[in-house]
Amino acid sequence: MSFLAIWESVENADWMHLSEDEEVLWTGRPSLHTILVAMVGGVLVAIVGIAATVLLSRAIESRNLPALLGYLPLVLTVAGIVWAAIAYLNWVRLLYVITSSEIYVKYGLLSRDVTQIRLSRIQNTTFEQSILQRLLGYGDVRIYTAGSGTEDLLFDDVPDPETVTQLLSDVMGSENTNERRQQDPLQ
Repeated sequence: MSFLAIWESVENADWMHLSEDEEVLWTGRPSLHTILVAMVGGVLVAIVGIAATVLLSRAIESRNLPALLGYLPLVLTVAGIVWAAIAYLNWVRLLYVITSSEIYVKYGLLSRDVTQIRLSRIQNTTFEQSILQRLLGYGDVRIYTAGSGTEDLLFDDVPDPETVTQLLSDVMGSENTNERRQQDPLQ
């Protein structure tokens, strides 16, 4: 089991309350494309910091300067590592889950903020993609809910947003059919 698989395993998560007949249909995070620049940038800054440290240390040896000055570029290395780590942790802390009867949005690693909405409260779903998002295969899925004081949900930068929107439409359609059958058992 990979490190990522541990993060993706939600069926037994203590923040989800699945009923007996409820099943997880989809889990997702923002596209990895959204953190690619920060990850590559962080690694490049770290490499530049290491290279500058080596070059500056050699230059300082031939002069009468404090050796500690040669390690100053290591600040770049630390900054690059921190930049990449923050981007990754921000990506990992956000998880979207669609079950057969509810939608969950979980933020956080140590602390948690979970939004849970029943599919029966969803009025409409849409997806949006910029040209770049379309080329890279990700976009935003907006979920409009019913009732006063409820918030709409946004699945931000999810891979293949059209498929996610279609899944929600399919699940909402079957949910509505099941509700009608319960109201009128002759159907």
